[in-house]
Amino acid sequence: MHSNAAGFRRRGRAVLGDARARSPAQPPIFRSRLQGELLARLLLGPEREASMLDLAVMLRTDLASVMREVERLAHADVLTLRRTLAGRIVSRNAESPLYEPLARLLMLTFGPAAVVAEEFGRLPAVRELYLFGPWAERYEGIPGPPPVDVEVLVIGDLPLDAAFDTAQEAAARLGLPVHAVVRPLAQWRDDTDPFLREICEGEVLIGVLC
Repeated sequence: MHSNAAGFRRRGRAVLGDARARSPAQPPIFRSRLQGELLARLLLGPEREASMLDLAVMLRTDLASVMREVERLAHADVLTLRRTLAGRIVSRNAESPLYEPLARLLMLTFGPAAVVAEEFGRLPAVRELYLFGPWAERYEGIPGPPPVDVEVLVIGDLPLDAAFDTAQEAAARLGLPVHAVVRPLAQWRDDTDPFLREICEGEVLIGVLC
């Protein structure tokens, strides 16, 4: 992590965590990447319902594969199915004893830290990457409502359009808006940016690429 990290701890309330070791590309706990990403869509963030077709489109896969995974997970009481005139609707089963531990595991493996690290990590100009805001707080175990978006601090000499496009890719995978704040490396090191000071003195920061 950058040398500024110690200064942030001394100056204010910022808590710095590190999610890099929490984001394996293919955790062996899940049957497949599809299963992990499907569960992350439904168990993380605000409670939501989706049709089988919606999930297939969002996950960029075929409908049959989604239907098989949903059937298995509904049989295990992790998901619930509701019949409507438009077809079956899928949602989380928050009453399942597996819900909370599974949601925590998904947050560490297929959640925002893993996805934004993978998407922004493809860009050579990105030097450091942090989550801040409600998602960072949830990673640190600070209780609160499910976040409705993902806030990312990107450090590097990165064009804003490239950051926007990458944030859109991450958002498509997460099913949540992703807002990227970009600051050049020199500005990050100078430590004079009022916005950076506000984040670092009053926010939890989670390093996903440092």
